[in-house]
Amino acid sequence: MYAPRGFGLSELGDIEVVADGDALHLFHLTLPSHDVVQHAVSEDGLRWDPLPAALRTGDPGACDDDQIWTMSVARHGGCWRMLYTALSLAEDGAVQRTGLAVSDDLVRWEKSAANPVGSADPRWYETDPALWGSVSWRDPKPVRVGDRWHALVAAREKAGPLLRRGCVGQLVSADFERWEARPPLFAPRRFWDLECPQAFEIGGGWYLAAATMEDRRQRYWRAPAFEGPWAEPADGGMLAPPGHYAGRVARWQGRDLLWCWHQPRLAEGWTTSPRTIDWVDPRNPFGKWLAPPLELLPRSDGSLYRRSFPGWDAYLEAPVEPAVPATTTLFGRVPVDPASGWRVAGDGAMEVLPSRVPAGDCLIEGDLVLTGGAGGTAFRLDAEGGGSFVELRPGSTAVSLQKWLPTDHDHHGRRGYAWQELQRADLTAPLPSGRAVPFRLLLVGPYIEVSVGGEVVLATFSGERIDGMWGIWTAGGGVAATGLRFAPLRRPWANGERLG
Repeated sequence: MYAPRGFGLSELGDIEVVADGDALHLFHLTLPSHDVVQHAVSEDGLRWDPLPAALRTGDPGACDDDQIWTMSVARHGGCWRMLYTALSLAEDGAVQRTGLAVSDDLVRWEKSAANPVGSADPRWYETDPALWGSVSWRDPKPVRVGDRWHALVAAREKAGPLLRRGCVGQLVSADFERWEARPPLFAPRRFWDLECPQAFEIGGGWYLAAATMEDRRQRYWRAPAFEGPWAEPADGGMLAPPGHYAGRVARWQGRDLLWCWHQPRLAEGWTTSPRTIDWVDPRNPFGKWLAPPLELLPRSDGSLYRRSFPGWDAYLEAPVEPAVPATTTLFGRVPVDPASGWRVAGDGAMEVLPSRVPAGDCLIEGDLVLTGGAGGTAFRLDAEGGGSFVELRPGSTAVSLQKWLPTDHDHHGRRGYAWQELQRADLTAPLPSGRAVPFRLLLVGPYIEVSVGGEVVLATFSGERIDGMWGIWTAGGGVAATGLRFAPLRRPWANGERLG
């Protein structure tokens, strides 16, 4: 959970995360100026400390004298190499090209005298900015295949349906200095652009990830080899929760970690209104921040699932212990038998069984059993029925995170309420009725993460309220939790950063 600090608007842009031993290095753009690649370092993947800026736009006449867009970092020949997207004033920033910079220590960078080292080749790709106003050739990300580097870029085919020419282009090099364009690695004829493409291996299989502009989602495809053929996996190919975008996968300490920036309700528009995000501040009004990492693991069918980052364990303030329910339900209509533990049944109406004590930042985990109707977990609750609710339904794959809050008095002296669905996702199989399903709820400041069946299904931010009661709820059925455990968490923010 990170965004650049400073006076005025400092919105996090696209990212790159690279491991150097036990340290992780984050490189990122800063919007809206696109004039600098900033740099931060972390020892645990959650707390980030700033380092000197890595790269800035060039002098007049340089290929990057207008803006710098998405970059990547790799180690080759005993030093670090950065490929980045260069835009020049000569074309009013309408033509994207590939630049190169080199560093011995990941801190001090020198641009190549040969820049630009790559551009779209008219044999396979669109190259005329007059067609749509710009030429797509951005977000380079190299991967080593045999004795060659293949830098994948967001490009567009030179032919085909105009709205669906987005493809994964290629630059190939043996020495990381001289690059040659090759035909597209993947051209699905489905999307306008495939942003931040990346190929990587997990569990012996090849995967290709990219962010699609149409629905602002992070997708992936699978292939038996780097050359393809690339196909949508059995789970539909959604790599990250809604609102996560421009992802990068980095292997660190034996784990494959997915990093994305996150903007709540991203799919509703390119610039989300601050009114729909409840935890923005003046310097970052669009609520775009680096989200905590999620670990990627393969299923038996080769598709990928997300698991909560184990690094959170280092921020537990106390051992995980059994959680105790209150002696009365939140709405007070249903009697509670203390001997029954975490169990409540509704009579067709909604009822909530809360914890005995409120909680702020915490970890809650156990097994959830639903029978009929809707139900799930709830947190940041108040006596008026407000709070956040994770809704599940037996026989359904849908998972929904909803926020209900009372509103202030209006000019007529009346009070109301505000309802918002913060995020929605799907399980890989319908939720069984009457059977225990593991769940995990992670709350840290505005960050909310929900796991069901060992897989992260929801991950987003909401900071309008960051404490209150928590518990389980049902509407028209029954809900029970077994093995329910709780532990408080401390926040990993660095340098006095405040979120929520």
